[in-house]
Amino acid sequence: MRFAVLFAACAFLLAPVAAGAAKDAGETAKKTKGASTSKKASKKKPPAAEKPAPARPTKITRTLRPGALTVNVGHEINDDAHVTPFPSFAGHAKKALAQNRRDSLVDAEKVARADKQPDRWWTVLFHLRELDSRNDPEACFWRVVSYYRLGELARARALRAACEPPPGVQLSLDNEDALSSQLQPVAALPEMAAAGEKPPAPVMNPDPYGGPSFATMTATAAK
Repeated sequence: MRFAVLFAACAFLLAPVAAGAAKDAGETAKKTKGASTSKKASKKKPPAAEKPAPARPTKITRTLRPGALTVNVGHEINDDAHVTPFPSFAGHAKKALAQNRRDSLVDAEKVARADKQPDRWWTVLFHLRELDSRNDPEACFWRVVSYYRLGELARARALRAACEPPPGVQLSLDNEDALSSQLQPVAALPEMAAAGEKPPAPVMNPDPYGGPSFATMTATAAK
């Protein structure tokens, strides 16, 4: 009985202490929650303020001084200047070029005179591709003959007038012109071509060349 009375008295005395502890714990929890909320709010960055657009740089205009682009070379260009290939071996280079020219002309004449030769006159032109007709009368002769045999009358006549073959060669080229003109239809002749109309295809003459050589013609004219 005494123990029951003593236990009730202790419980009565400790009740206010427990109530105060609970109250303190609630206040502490509220303070902790408020502190965490304030920290989160402080972590949020304020909205960035709009930066003003950078000003465009002012365009600087420059004026050239009068005569700033004038270049005084001090000498004139010589149109008649001659460039020598391989000047250290000028003699050997000249001999090699002359031999290459002779080989090209020999090959072209062989094809022109061959009994059987497919694409004869295109092949002749191929062998002459590196030679200058205006400065090489023999190359000019074989080119003109090739164009006559291909039926290209206008092209043959234009090249013939430009390179001016020697007098001894003109008779042979006149014969080629007459032969080619006879093979072409009238509408294909240069003098009969109408403006705006497409001429007919030229008529080729695949026969081999049987006339005298260029050297023979020039030697006969020189006598």
